Amino acid sequence: MEKNAHKILIVDDEEDLCEILQFNLEGEGFGTDVAHSAEEALTKDLRSFDLILLDVMMGEMSGFKLAKKLRSEKADHTHHFYNCKDC
Repeated sequence: MEKNAHKILIVDDEEDLCEILQFNLEGEGFGTDVAHSAEEALTKDLRSFDLILLDVMMGEMSGFKLAKKLRSEKADHTHHFYNCKDC
């Protein structure tokens, strides 16, 4: 990882998909970290990430609910949603 690489948090309960995303993003020079649930993501220092990739459909807390919580806390970062159902 480059010293000044942008850092991306991947939040998805599908471990295989996290591994694929992480491999490809790191191959492009991004720093990555993974959380396998929205709850696990909340235990991380979210301010340290430039981008948060959120799976739409997860267990207890969906990506939408996590984004709503982050917005309500006025978190200053960008997040994008994705859904890989049946892919």
